[in-house]
Amino acid sequence: MARGISHSLSTPKLGLMRILAIHNILWSHYKARIFNGIYESLHLQGVDFFVVQMAYSERSRLALKTDSSIHQYPYKVLFSDEAVEDISALERIGKLTKAVKDYKPDIIYLNGYYDIAYWFVVFYCRLNKVKLIIDFESNEISRKRVWWKEYLKMFFLRQCNGLVCLGQKAAEYAVKLKVPPAKILTTKNVGVDNDALLSIFKKESHLKEKRKKELNLPLYNFIYAGRFVERKNLIRLITAFHYAKYDAKNGKDWGLILSGEGEQKEALVKLVSTLTNPSVFFLDPCEWYEVPIRYTLADVAVLPSTFEPFGFLTNEAMVYSMPVLVSNRCGSAADLVKDGYNGFQFDPYNEDDLKDKLMVLMSRTGEFETLGANGKLIIDQWAPDIIVKSLLGN
Repeated sequence: MARGISHSLSTPKLGLMRILAIHNILWSHYKARIFNGIYESLHLQGVDFFVVQMAYSERSRLALKTDSSIHQYPYKVLFSDEAVEDISALERIGKLTKAVKDYKPDIIYLNGYYDIAYWFVVFYCRLNKVKLIIDFESNEISRKRVWWKEYLKMFFLRQCNGLVCLGQKAAEYAVKLKVPPAKILTTKNVGVDNDALLSIFKKESHLKEKRKKELNLPLYNFIYAGRFVERKNLIRLITAFHYAKYDAKNGKDWGLILSGEGEQKEALVKLVSTLTNPSVFFLDPCEWYEVPIRYTLADVAVLPSTFEPFGFLTNEAMVYSMPVLVSNRCGSAADLVKDGYNGFQFDPYNEDDLKDKLMVLMSRTGEFETLGANGKLIIDQWAPDIIVKSLLGN
């Protein structure tokens, strides 16, 4: 598990090793911190590291700024004017294949198997004896499995020299797909930039009460920050919160903050209106460096998704020493959430279970500092520097 990218793959002359990482979008600020760390470490070892980014962003994030200043490693963006989903398969295959051929890597580090262009990268690796490592983020329960897709996945994974799994659940799923455990290089793939986010949070925390007053927020608040789409399960969260608020002894002291945007927003606003619940507050989407300010307004973070490969809301909230309530169908629940220690897991399809867990946390406000501190101890082991060392086998 700790062999890492460079240590597990022998190259006759390490000083001449060339590693090419292929990633989908430059917008991923949380990935920038990891690539920065990999580049800095490998550069000191005389290893050449370069990143090909397919596009700047994706459709759902086009309104958000892509901050290129945080990417302090050598990279190239193949498509600068289009969302990654709007690039044709032929264009992706053509440009990516050319970029790989031009770079002539010894090792390719690929972020997944979902893009048809990535399959051409696999064929290139096989023909040219280039070693291949992929990010593997899927877990078995994330969605319904189709037999022929599982066979394609197994074929793809058999071509890889190593897997960088996103959490223990992803590693367990990889083994079920016949990946030898020795090929799993680490279960710590990528998290959030703990230090940068915590710095912003601490800087802004003194304005918490002032901002809460301006927004007419109650004494305590749950928060969800992310996209408003079906799999985030926000309809069930709103409904469970509504009934928990009216059944809990101190329910009048609680609110629910929903920060973000997405195709479900109109339906969510309509639901809140139908329930006549004045304690659900919608906040517009914001840039990643503004999100920590939203968390200063809240006391407990909730991730109710019906599936997430991991769910970095969990990481972020724990960086701020907040208790968390996380669906057991999110990869982060298995690695980061210990019931009663730093929060709770729940069944996202069971509204009563979610309601009960909300009420438990409503009744334990005096324990929030302890729960949050426990979570901070866990997430400190998922700091970017630790993840980089795990990736490289240091």
